[in-house]
Amino acid sequence: MSEVSHPPRRWPRLLLLIALSLALHALLVDWGRRQIILPGATQEQAMTVELRPLPPPEQPVALPVPRPTQPRAAKPASRQAAPAHRSEPSIEPPDEPIRETVEPIYTPAPEAPHSTPATATATASDDGTGKTSDGNGQGTAGAGAEGGQAQSDAPGKSYQTSAPPSVLLRYDATGTKDGRASYGRGSIAWHNDGQRYRVEGKAKVLVFTVLNFSSQGDLDAGGLAPELYTEQTGFKSATNTHFNRERNVVSFSASTTTYPRRGGEQDRGSVIWQLAAIGRGDPAQFRAGAVIDMFVAGVRDGEVWRMQVQGEEDLTLPIGELHTWHVVRMPKPGSYDDRVDIWLAPQHEWYPVRVRYTEPPTKGSDFIDLSLSGIEAAPP
Repeated sequence: MSEVSHPPRRWPRLLLLIALSLALHALLVDWGRRQIILPGATQEQAMTVELRPLPPPEQPVALPVPRPTQPRAAKPASRQAAPAHRSEPSIEPPDEPIRETVEPIYTPAPEAPHSTPATATATASDDGTGKTSDGNGQGTAGAGAEGGQAQSDAPGKSYQTSAPPSVLLRYDATGTKDGRASYGRGSIAWHNDGQRYRVEGKAKVLVFTVLNFSSQGDLDAGGLAPELYTEQTGFKSATNTHFNRERNVVSFSASTTTYPRRGGEQDRGSVIWQLAAIGRGDPAQFRAGAVIDMFVAGVRDGEVWRMQVQGEEDLTLPIGELHTWHVVRMPKPGSYDDRVDIWLAPQHEWYPVRVRYTEPPTKGSDFIDLSLSGIEAAPP
């Protein structure tokens, strides 16, 4: 019998070794994949680490928190208080009455009702507020706004008057123009027929007329009652001031301002002769320190003129030595109106023997001074 051959036993071992080798290779490959990091994988892993959120800061809102809240509440309060503080300067200070001397101001007492001499109506005494008061204690303003009816002074103090007789007064004129001395002549023609008056004045320097004015109206129980005043200075056009009795209005050709006409109003030409009429009516009405207030209309508007009696003065004039009463109209501080000095001579019917017009410093302080050089009969 033949012997049966058996395959060798080394194959199972070989297969086992191959399987173990494969397993080891697989393990090695897996381990290598975990240990060896490719460049792309490295950058990806690094970016992942960089983008991780950082832990919050210890004080995340510590910086913006400290903002003051109390000062914000105080600012509106200061803004509200500011207008109250700024409103004080807007209150217009009262006008101060003019005081040329330290002598006590004397105003003659009004005449008794039974007295019948002719009287001139002047303004009431100034109460220091820039307004005048009528007999009922009601205050009225002395100047008006452009374009509307303003309040003139109410009837006040009455004076005895007697208008001077007609006369032609000639003057030597001196003065300055733009600071340069100038010389000339002037004249004032006063006409009085007992019922009406007319006054015409001129002042010339060389051949140039620097002032030309006229005033006309009635003579009544109140003295001079103007109807029309005309004025021309230099090369300017003439202006007219109307005292309308029918409508009881004072109006101007150079402006639209109007004033109620209540009686006693004067113009720049008549005011001097109204003072002369008061002096002739009763010389005792002129005393040193006395004041006479009259509403005076100019070329564009009007205001109360405070005429203050300075006292008696002796003057040396071209006509000779004269004893006079010096009266001053001093404009309010800051005004553009002229200062007017008037000297009246009692021994010559209270005629104005010297008149001086002085511009305020804001206009150059130029002046015109008229000194009496001759007295003539008035032309018809």
